[in-house]
Amino acid sequence: MKRRALIIGNSGEPEEYLEGVKKDVQNYNKFLKSNMGGKWYENEIILSLDETKEQVLKKLEDIKKENNDFVFLLFSGHGSYSSWKECRKLYLYNDFIYENELINIANKQITILDTCAGVENDIPFEKTVIAMESLGERYKFHKDYRAMYQEAIIKCPNQQVILYSSSIDESSQDDSELGGYFAYNLLKVALNNNEEILNSRVAYLQAKKIVQEKTSNKQNPQCSCIKSKKILPFSLGE
Repeated sequence: MKRRALIIGNSGEPEEYLEGVKKDVQNYNKFLKSNMGGKWYENEIILSLDETKEQVLKKLEDIKKENNDFVFLLFSGHGSYSSWKECRKLYLYNDFIYENELINIANKQITILDTCAGVENDIPFEKTVIAMESLGERYKFHKDYRAMYQEAIIKCPNQQVILYSSSIDESSQDDSELGGYFAYNLLKVALNNNEEILNSRVAYLQAKKIVQEKTSNKQNPQCSCIKSKKILPFSLGE
């Protein structure tokens, strides 16, 4: 199976700098390489931290040309909701891209957008969730986690799983030490997984509940996925 992960983090301009973005990038890089994250190889993961729109689009174009079977994509940074385009707007310094530029890169794809979604009549701003200090690799050599992860993906029909850190017209919380609330708690759920395979929708629902409790329902994550019991895996149990 050909798989590719792209982790994009953009901290923004100095006056609106998001300290938690770098943590999100580091944490998800560690998670994917862990047993529970599917045992990704280093060369399968592309990191993009504080790059320009042109650099990010070039990476996306290159990944599309690879014809991967599965893509895992995270965007952490400033964002808003475009009333004109009726979709999320993701900021790369003083420029931006729309969420549809990150979707459908592969037939099977998980996309996490950790941004704010304040409604704008024409233009945007801000970001989301909490990350984690230590992901701790868990060694269980009698299991082939990479093979288990790939088998779970193969059993799923083609689909686009999109996890949003907040609802439209909401802000997303960011922590300088942990990262975005949603991204962090999504990882926390993944690492506390006791199921053999925790799918993305179940992981999302658990993380959503935590974020809502922590923010007194001021931040309400959203999910877009197919109506099926076979949803792409997010985490493997030990």
